[in-house]
Amino acid sequence: MIFRSMKLAGIIVGVVVVAALLVRGTVLDWTIIPPGYTGIKVNRLVNRGITREDVVTGFVFFNPIQSTVIVYPTFVQRVIWTHDLKEGNPVNEELTFNTKDSVPVNLDVAVSYLLDAEKVPEFYTKFRADRIESFTHGFLRDTARNAVVMIGSEYAFDDINGSKKEEFLNRLAKELGSRVSPIGVTIQQFGLIGALRPPPALLDAVNAKTRAIQDSIKVENELRSSQAEAKKKIALAEGEAAANRALASSIDDRLLAWERIKLQKDAIAKWNGQMPSVMSGESGGMLFNVPTPIAPAVRK
Repeated sequence: MIFRSMKLAGIIVGVVVVAALLVRGTVLDWTIIPPGYTGIKVNRLVNRGITREDVVTGFVFFNPIQSTVIVYPTFVQRVIWTHDLKEGNPVNEELTFNTKDSVPVNLDVAVSYLLDAEKVPEFYTKFRADRIESFTHGFLRDTARNAVVMIGSEYAFDDINGSKKEEFLNRLAKELGSRVSPIGVTIQQFGLIGALRPPPALLDAVNAKTRAIQDSIKVENELRSSQAEAKKKIALAEGEAAANRALASSIDDRLLAWERIKLQKDAIAKWNGQMPSVMSGESGGMLFNVPTPIAPAVRK
């Protein structure tokens, strides 16, 4: 029974496909809405809004004279707006704004967003766009540029180019998300590509300031290192001086006499009993005095 049911279902599908092929180009047409997409069946002859009944998926038949099907992706879309003609669209799409201190700044950004399938009817009713790219490089870019201009004017250039850059980007993402959320668009990511681009003269000044700070830090570190080395040498010298003073204070006449006796004992132990042939000084260079032998008396 199961085999017969499957066979019958296959025959029905085959008949439907053949019928579609036969009528395509006459009074009926068909299309397939793949996974990750949502289709809108639009009635060309009636000027009314799109309803949930007009949202179609899968295998769809329609009368090409009266209707058309618009397909939108419902997976994450990513777009790049940059001055580089080799990325994104082959036109300059960089965003520009003036900071609080009147510095003109250009920036390249990457945006990821998601279209809510539940709000696709409202999305189409508002924009009437046949391609999602029209929305991406039109309304979405204009909205992002307006957000950048508004928020960028609240910061000084040194802030957004330094410690407050992350805060600046987070505010931009939040502001853009709040503006497009009512139309069924969710911002997944808003990021900066490369660095902010101020006028060349200001950029040179910023680079010079950065180098000056780095050089100052380097000199300060070298000074600290020299001071530490000097303190180390002073500490060693003071230690040696203290040791010498301690040694000098421990030497007295008795210790010197004892050392002299030790040297004499060593010399006596090594003496061969002969008088040195050359002598100088009071004791002839000896460590101890050798008495002069007395000659025996001569009897007359």
